[in-house]
Amino acid sequence: MATSHTGTAMPETLAPPESSDPATLPPTVRSSPETGGRDGSAGMERLDFTLPDFTRLAWVTDQAERVWRPRLEDIATAWAETEWRAVLTGVRSCAVTMASPEEFLTMGAAWAEEGLNALPVEMMGVSGQPYSATGVPAEAGQPFVFRFVVGRPAEVAAFKKAWDDGDQEAIGDFLGYPPCCREFFRRVWVDDGMVDTTWPMAVATAGAAPGTTTIDVTGPPEANILWRWMGVRAVPHLPCRLDCPATAELGARLVEVGRQSGFAQEMEWLTEILSWSVEWSALHGIAQVKTPVLKVSTRTDATAQRYVVRRRGSTHPAEGVRGLAFPFEVPVRLRLSESRGFRRGLENAVRLHPRPAWYATDNGFGSVGAMHDAHRPIVEAAVAALGRGGGNVLDLGCGNGALLERLAAAAPGLVPFGVDVDPERIEHARQLHPGHGANFVSGDLFDSDELWVEGRRYALALLMPGRLLESDEHRAEALRQRIFRSCDRVLVYAYGDWLTRAGDLASLAREAGLTITGPGGQQAAIVVMDGSPRGAEVRTQPRRHGGTDQIDGVGEERQNDEP
Repeated sequence: MATSHTGTAMPETLAPPESSDPATLPPTVRSSPETGGRDGSAGMERLDFTLPDFTRLAWVTDQAERVWRPRLEDIATAWAETEWRAVLTGVRSCAVTMASPEEFLTMGAAWAEEGLNALPVEMMGVSGQPYSATGVPAEAGQPFVFRFVVGRPAEVAAFKKAWDDGDQEAIGDFLGYPPCCREFFRRVWVDDGMVDTTWPMAVATAGAAPGTTTIDVTGPPEANILWRWMGVRAVPHLPCRLDCPATAELGARLVEVGRQSGFAQEMEWLTEILSWSVEWSALHGIAQVKTPVLKVSTRTDATAQRYVVRRRGSTHPAEGVRGLAFPFEVPVRLRLSESRGFRRGLENAVRLHPRPAWYATDNGFGSVGAMHDAHRPIVEAAVAALGRGGGNVLDLGCGNGALLERLAAAAPGLVPFGVDVDPERIEHARQLHPGHGANFVSGDLFDSDELWVEGRRYALALLMPGRLLESDEHRAEALRQRIFRSCDRVLVYAYGDWLTRAGDLASLAREAGLTITGPGGQQAAIVVMDGSPRGAEVRTQPRRHGGTDQIDGVGEERQNDEP
C-alpha cells in the first residue's frame, strides 16, 4: 500500500498478518529448485528462506536528491489523501490507511466532515521503512499506529466482517481492485506465498517462455508498480500484469481524483516518474530497483539465479544519470506523427457531437480511453492483416460496433458486419454505422444464418476464443467450420479476465480448438484455418528486420520495397 499519514509504510497484505504473511507460511508453500514452484511463482526457482523486510534508497547524485526527494514526499502525502477521497467520488467503496492516535484526532474530523466513517481494524508497530511488504506487530511501550478502514457506514461494517473472516476477495472488491488482480493476488501472494510479485507480473505481461530469466516489458504508466518501494504508484493494489487494462483505467481515475483534490502538481510528478525506464533484478533474496535518479535495495523472494525485469519508459528526467546501460539510456524521441501523444490525440480528438454514455459501457468498459487501449492491439493486427485490400470484416460478438468503427477508420474500404445477442447493442451499432445498418444482426453468433449468405466471403473475422468455450463442442465445431468456409482470415484476441484465467492467448486459443505457433504474450493474432475438425493454425504478425520477415524465429528472404 502507499505511505500513510504517519509516514510509515502501508504493508501490501490486507488480511490479518497471521493468515497472509508469506514469511510465516510453511516451507512447502514456497517453491524450490526441486519442486519448481507452483503456478504463482511463474517459473521462478525459489530458495527456502526469506530475509527480514527492509528497504534502502541511494540517490545517483546530490542534484537528483535535492530535486526529487521533496517531490516524492509530496507525492506520498497527496496519494494518502487521494486514496480516501476516491471513496467520495465513487471510484471505490472503501479505503485503508494508517494513522497514529494523535493523527486520528485531525483525520477523523476531516473524514466525518465528508460523511465518512473510520473504523480501526488493526494495531501495528511503526516500521520506519518507506515500503513494507508485511506488517510490523505492535509491541508494548513502542510507537504504534492504527490501520483504519474509511468509507460509508454500511460499507465500513461490511468491510470489517470481511476482514474478520479473512476474505481477501471481498476485501479487494471493497477497495476497488479489479477482479483479475484479486485473483492474481490470491494465487501468487496468498496461495504461493511470494513476498514480491514483480516476476509473475512480468511473466504475465510478456508471456515469457519457461527458463527465461530476463524480461522486457512496456505498458501504461498507471500500471507501473515498480516504484512502489519509493511510495510512488497510481493504484493501491498489486496488478496482475504490468499492462493490465483494468489497472490502467483505475489508475487514471485515481490520478484524476488527485488532481480534483488540489494535487495537480503532485499527480504530474507521479505520472512523469511512472513514465521513466526502470529495472528490477532479484538474487539471493535481495531485489535492486534501478531508476534514472535513485537505486533501491529491498527484500524479495530468494533465488539462486538472477532474474531481471526491464520496463522501458518514454521519458527521462533532466536530473537523471545518462549512459549506455539500461535504465540510463535516454529514450529516442519519435517524430511528432509517431509519438504516443499524437496517436492518442487522434484517437481522442474533440468531437462536435460527444460520444453517448453507452459507447464504452456497452462493451464492458468504464471509459472510452480504457476501451481504446484494449482495442489498440486488435486494430493494429487487423490493419496489418487487411493491408490495403479492405473488404468485408465480421465481428463475432460485436457489442455496439465500436471496435469495427475504429477499424473502419484505420482501414479504408472496409465493410463492417457484426452479430451480438443484445438487441440494444445492435441498435447502437447501427447508429455508429449508418451506412451499413443492415449488416448488423441481433442473435446468437452460433445460430445467425443471416451472416453466412451463400457466396459472401469475409476478408477477416474477429473472434474472442472464449466464445467457443461458452458453448458445447458440437456448436463450437460447427461455427469453426463456417468460419473456415467463408473467411479468408480470422483474428483472435482476448483481454481482461479471459487472458488472466487462461494465462495467455496461446492457452486460451488452444482450449478453443486453435493453435498458436508464435509467443503467447500477444493480445491479438491471425489464424490461418486449415478446415480439419478442431484444426486451426495461428500465426502472429511477422517481426520485420531489414529485408527479412521473421515468423517464429525463422527468416524468409523477401524483396525489401521499403525506402
